[in-house]
Amino acid sequence: MYLTLEQQRIGQQNFWRTVGPELNPERMKLETCVPRQFSGGAVRAGIVGVGSQGAALLSYCLPEFIDVVAICDINPAHRAKACQGLAKGGWRQPREYTEWREMKEKEKLEMVIIATPLWTHAEIAVGFLEAGIHVFCEKMMAHDEEGCRQMIAAAEKHHRHLEIGYPRFYDVLHTAMYKSIILPKLLGDIHFVRLFSHNNESWRKHEQPPFPGFDPKPWGYPDWEHLMNWRMYDIYSRGLTAEWGSHITSFTDWFLGSTPISVYGSGGIYHYKDGREVDDHLFITYDHPGGCKVELSLILTNNFYGNFEEFIGSEGTVIFNDTSGLMYFPNESCASREGDKYKDLNLDPWNNFEIAFRTEIWNFCSAVRHGNPLNCGAARGLSTVIGCLAGIKAARTRSRVAIETL
Repeated sequence: MYLTLEQQRIGQQNFWRTVGPELNPERMKLETCVPRQFSGGAVRAGIVGVGSQGAALLSYCLPEFIDVVAICDINPAHRAKACQGLAKGGWRQPREYTEWREMKEKEKLEMVIIATPLWTHAEIAVGFLEAGIHVFCEKMMAHDEEGCRQMIAAAEKHHRHLEIGYPRFYDVLHTAMYKSIILPKLLGDIHFVRLFSHNNESWRKHEQPPFPGFDPKPWGYPDWEHLMNWRMYDIYSRGLTAEWGSHITSFTDWFLGSTPISVYGSGGIYHYKDGREVDDHLFITYDHPGGCKVELSLILTNNFYGNFEEFIGSEGTVIFNDTSGLMYFPNESCASREGDKYKDLNLDPWNNFEIAFRTEIWNFCSAVRHGNPLNCGAARGLSTVIGCLAGIKAARTRSRVAIETL
């Protein structure tokens, strides 16, 4: 989409004039986005998996609401780095574990954060839930639908919270956009949605083993390459749809108030001929009830569009883009200078995800301690997995897939 600078200015003013009244300036700052007073004491927690995503989640934790007493990872280098990071932040030294089962048995945990490779989510989550421990699990929920249902059954049987880590459900801007534009139906009937996650990267990691001779076979990886680059292999990963696509399809289902009924698509390994098994380009179209189509484009060779979300309705259009910002275009233009009064807020849509990460962890701790409702619970996680698996099947078979048959 090409917009002149003046068109962008008008769209941005429209957005802030409409959404601005929903915004609390204190919630737009990482330092004040959650209350620093947490009644009942910090929740005693452990984390399994402190690679790139687990380490990021730890960086948004605060000792006022979460007491990280144990860290588990099969890579000792990751454990050491995570412990060093916590120490620099003023935390006490957590106990280290290689095996999650040992941590579960020895620690008196109230909750656990799971940020391990996708194929391990269900087994680890069920193990902790059956031990009476609340689970915050990174996206996607599980590698397959059966794993999701096992997690749900364990959470329900043992009356424990289970949340899936999709930060858009806690992002201030997405929440305000939902309340101010989507719920009041300012866009009218939405029949078309475009979602891009475009990046210029190979996705391949180049990291040395923690020590010579490190053998990951006991944990299901034939060699270091398969552990380090697990996202490249079907047995461990669901590729771009899980790692990127599920973020934006999950919140799109939320905005539309529906889940897709069918899907078709295409994709392939077009560029990176390096032994990977997951696609480096995917183009998927979901059919929602009421005649709404959602186009999802995921690519690894160009970042011109970056992250782009566009909802097109009979009465207007809203755009969430990391290059041109946040814009709203009613069919009748209503730009005014009123939107300028929000110019001093943190308006970078992607920097606000730091706030969303902290908020989702704080809210999960509040659910454990005080019963706060979850914004992205297990049912949402399951429906997202079902849609993503259908998208993969459609792309690989070049056929239309009816989602209700999965």
